[in-house]
Amino acid sequence: MSGVARLYVTQGLHAGASIALLNDREVVIGGDGEAGLVLVDAGVKPHHATVRLQGDRLVLRTVSDSVVVFAHTLGAGRKTLLRHGASFRIGEAALLFSNGAQMTDRDAERAELAWLFTHAPLAWLRRRCARVPRYGRVVLMFAPFALASLFVMDLLTPPTPVAQSSLLEKPAFRNVRVGTDQTTGTRLYEGYVQTPADLGALALEARAQGVAANVRVAVIDNMQEQLSDFLDLYYRGAQLSAADPGTFIATPPASAGYLQAESWDYARIARLAQSQVEGLKALRFAGHENEAGPVRVPMEALGLNLVSSPHTAWLADRQGVRYFAGARVAIGRIQRIGRCNATVIRDDGSIYDLITRTDEGKSC
Repeated sequence: MSGVARLYVTQGLHAGASIALLNDREVVIGGDGEAGLVLVDAGVKPHHATVRLQGDRLVLRTVSDSVVVFAHTLGAGRKTLLRHGASFRIGEAALLFSNGAQMTDRDAERAELAWLFTHAPLAWLRRRCARVPRYGRVVLMFAPFALASLFVMDLLTPPTPVAQSSLLEKPAFRNVRVGTDQTTGTRLYEGYVQTPADLGALALEARAQGVAANVRVAVIDNMQEQLSDFLDLYYRGAQLSAADPGTFIATPPASAGYLQAESWDYARIARLAQSQVEGLKALRFAGHENEAGPVRVPMEALGLNLVSSPHTAWLADRQGVRYFAGARVAIGRIQRIGRCNATVIRDDGSIYDLITRTDEGKSC
């Protein structure tokens, strides 16, 4: 980046305003007067969303309501990663992210295509096809008929049978299982291969068997890349390695590299990863495999301090706002406040134990 990263308001009541972004510093966007970027446009909630600069990318997290990214709605409680030139809408306001480099129309187009490719492949395909010249569209129009003709000719030509064992004996396919799809009766290939090239070779080999085939095989290299991007939302500098096929082991960084309160909730992150990365069997965290009970989270990760008097105790944020037992904080409702910890119940029922530290840096 050649300059200061900024978030610009390009449409709405505050059009022309902007805010500088500091690396790993979260900024709240909303209509509340204490938000880092205050927007009073229609449809903007008090704490609508947050943004955080991560290198040259922007992590956008919706809080109390949805955000529209490139005409696609991102529901409340979701996160996404945006590139330089990306834009999004919060209520009636539109915002544009710059990582500090000079902004061009090409940057905006690249940011949109990159986001659509990851989150809305069909929309990405439509955009790419729209850029094809007219003569190219004519070719594409007749391509399906040509392919259909080739398919009919292929059906009329008896295939040369190949022994099934020759497919499974290849080292690249040692983690692939062959069975029968109970719904369609077609041959079913399931499991894992290491690279996209291996998957292409498997598809060709399966077709050469002479019967219809359904290939449901995940690529380990692709899974590791997707999982690494996912972990970047929670940790700075986490190490990721493959274990058994479909299983990965993450080694978290020191606590200074934990980016969110949820970063300490390893079981929750593992569940979210399985919903985000197709084919993922399990994500394990080195040194945290058998942890049970409440999730221990340092209070400073939430920007809170524990304050006590002879008669009561409460939590206070950086603005001095007090939170007593029964109040809500960012991750849930405070159940109790003790001498050096507080118990918070999330909306999903999970329990977080917010701990404070003594002057010597040790937990109470």
